[in-house]
Amino acid sequence: MVFRLRYTTAQELLDALARSVWIEFDHWESRRPGTYRNQFSIKLDGGRSYWLGVGLNEYGKSRQGDNAKLEFNPNKVWPCRSLLWLLKMLRQRMRLLDGCAVKAWDLAVDIPAPREDFELVKDARMYEEQTHSASNRTQYVGARNQPGRCKLYNKQLESNLPEPLTRLEVTVEGLAGAPEVAAIWPRVYRRTGFQTGMDIARLHDTDRFIFSTLLREPDRLRELGRRKAEKMRALLEAAGYVLEFDPAAYKPVRAWVERLENGEHQPGPDVPAWEWSGWEDGAAPIVGGRDPFAKEVQNT
Repeated sequence: MVFRLRYTTAQELLDALARSVWIEFDHWESRRPGTYRNQFSIKLDGGRSYWLGVGLNEYGKSRQGDNAKLEFNPNKVWPCRSLLWLLKMLRQRMRLLDGCAVKAWDLAVDIPAPREDFELVKDARMYEEQTHSASNRTQYVGARNQPGRCKLYNKQLESNLPEPLTRLEVTVEGLAGAPEVAAIWPRVYRRTGFQTGMDIARLHDTDRFIFSTLLREPDRLRELGRRKAEKMRALLEAAGYVLEFDPAAYKPVRAWVERLENGEHQPGPDVPAWEWSGWEDGAAPIVGGRDPFAKEVQNT
């Protein structure tokens, strides 16, 4: 999320954050153009964290811009108290008409099956792959840190889950509609379990190698002779696309992101109202004469 702040309010935000003794963070500065001058890694329990940048170093300008960027994983940190507080501080200081925009977000789809069963198919986009074993393998299509980037990886291995889980992540731009997301949706084949008259298990070694190659690069069908190409095309069609884009499932997810951009986010039923609405200028709320978030903090 990117916030365009009113003039001079970026320093107000930094001052408020400095006074928030109940928030733990690491801070560093960057002078490189295109980065944010003040950067924060805000720490939570369990090794979780999220990132805030304040003051964009603009090319050709000596003065840093009144911008702020917030990056977080809602599956891990929403609705933590410090994030809700920062959203409030940012919205209080942003411009009225064009103050907030969700620039990009990752849409995840989980398949309860082993990673080695699936193949992310190369297309016209940039392709990358990191392979340590059949199960420990990550594939990418699309430019890094750009909308349209797709990633297929072993979520079970990454998160130490008890059951097999393969995840596809697609980076979506802003509040893109279903047609725009469908246009960047990748092809994912299932490599096993074909129930056709030409089962892959019945192929001899050479054809099995050709088919495995075509799963990764289906456009190479044109390099085969007519009869071989027809046989392999039938196998590819039998494999089908495992993950089809579902506009109905996408709609409520996009709606949540839109509400976040519009400032309609709520802390949820498990967060008391005073934790959300009663904080001003970095002061943690005091309940019964004591800061509920600090164990040994002297209130002055």
